[in-house]
Amino acid sequence: MMEALTIEELALLDEITAETIEPVPPPASVKLQVMDVVGQLARSRTIRADEGRWVSKIPGVEVKPLSIDHERNIATILVRLAAGAVLPPHPHHGGEECYIITGSARIGPIEVFAGDFHHADCGTFHHSVRSDDGCLLLLVVSKEDYYAA
Repeated sequence: MMEALTIEELALLDEITAETIEPVPPPASVKLQVMDVVGQLARSRTIRADEGRWVSKIPGVEVKPLSIDHERNIATILVRLAAGAVLPPHPHHGGEECYIITGSARIGPIEVFAGDFHHADCGTFHHSVRSDDGCLLLLVVSKEDYYAA
């Protein structure tokens, strides 16, 4: 059975390899592929569940911004309502798309549950949003509505 190399042995192997192997530039097509992947990664972002910052301006309501797209003029956010929390009535300067991840809520007279989707057009007015048992919502809203909140 082969034993694993020590850190010192690996460092020596790296040093010998670096001294004895002449660098070879990659073929142009491979370099383009690598640079494309690097470029794609630079234009994307991942926010893990335990990352980001929850902000609360209304008791029982927390907001976690995920993304603001300046070209499309939209913000994607998570909203967490504690049991009994209420968002006050508000107008929509742009459309709002709402996906209920967990729990349930009432948007005016409409009751929505985990897995449901709700859309409000630009110019509409939401009555209060309430959650008796608490919920987590994914919202895509206009930047104007996000900044107003």
